[in-house]
Amino acid sequence: LGVDNIGRYNFANSIISYFVLFAGLGINTYAIREGARLREKENEFRQFANEMFSINILSTIMSYVLFALLLIIVPKFQEYKTLLIILSLQIIFKTIGIEWIYSIYEDYAYITLRSIVFQVISLILLFVLVRDENSVNMYAAITVISAVGSNVLNYFHAKKYCKVGLKIDWEKHLKPIMVLFAMSVTVTIYVSSDTTILGFLCDDYTVGVYSVSVKIYSIVKTVLSSVLVVSIPRLSALLGINDRTEFNFV
Repeated sequence: LGVDNIGRYNFANSIISYFVLFAGLGINTYAIREGARLREKENEFRQFANEMFSINILSTIMSYVLFALLLIIVPKFQEYKTLLIILSLQIIFKTIGIEWIYSIYEDYAYITLRSIVFQVISLILLFVLVRDENSVNMYAAITVISAVGSNVLNYFHAKKYCKVGLKIDWEKHLKPIMVLFAMSVTVTIYVSSDTTILGFLCDDYTVGVYSVSVKIYSIVKTVLSSVLVVSIPRLSALLGINDRTEFNFV
């Protein structure tokens, strides 16, 4: 792809990360924490899951409306219009993926197997379809498939635990979700704003060189965050059944 196109891709992806954040609010963390306490109570959990999904759908619609407005208003975005539209598929895929259900039930075997399969498919597609510097849009589409394409399967497979639908009764969840959302905003600004600011101030070549170096420390960050993702549902479930002894042991 060359340094310039790597820079174009990473700048566009950093922009989309804000809309993915807005669409997700603090739902993922909140749903895992609270849902793990209800996972043994089928009816209560179904209602909770429907409420979470409904909030997520509404925030996703709002995120796309905001994205469309900024795509028209901000001149800089016109240069990356096709890339931004392709990468924006992550927003809806993240929502319908309802991956928090699998974390609540600690179904990490499914998540791992599904991810490996899609990563391998994406890797093959990269070698077959990305052949020169003009393939940056194809590269973006393949990375979307790699990152969140499997979320389409998630929605149907989730019926194993709960059939998710829409339920407009979620006011009680908004306050804690917004608190977690505020925390997520601070983290995302810290993680993604460097690439975004660099993209506005400098050229694609500079962003390309910088973004490659950033990937190195991102590996360490991902490993640490994975520990939290695995720990929260187990600890919340133990609190839900008031098992303090096992909670303290874990």
